[in-house]
Amino acid sequence: MGSFIEIAIPVFAGFVLGFLFWKMRQKPTENVHLLEWDTFKKGMRKGQLIDIRKKEKAEKDKIKGARIISVSRLASKTQTKVPKDQALYIYCDNGRKSKKAAKKLSKKGFKEINVLKDGLHSTRQTNA
Repeated sequence: MGSFIEIAIPVFAGFVLGFLFWKMRQKPTENVHLLEWDTFKKGMRKGQLIDIRKKEKAEKDKIKGARIISVSRLASKTQTKVPKDQALYIYCDNGRKSKKAAKKLSKKGFKEINVLKDGLHSTRQTNA
């Protein structure tokens, strides 16, 4: 019985710590906003409109006026094309990549990041 407890306590503690770290990563950042298509569309001209999809895909089907910039390039230390204090309006196909990118960009110092909630998929449903 003593050896079971010696094993069970560290395993339990590991699960608790793992859960706490996971929960901390899930915490939404205050400067990231998930926007529905109508709200995104109203504000997208007030900041930098950025398509974070691969260039080949984005060139075929992008929102007019959007710049195609990869997340890695946007988050790099040497990037100077997009001011960190200007609002970003970013999108991808379904919103998942944009949400991850928004968290990363928030940590890199971007002040306001607006994400098209369900990506371009949402605009196709609205317009259909």
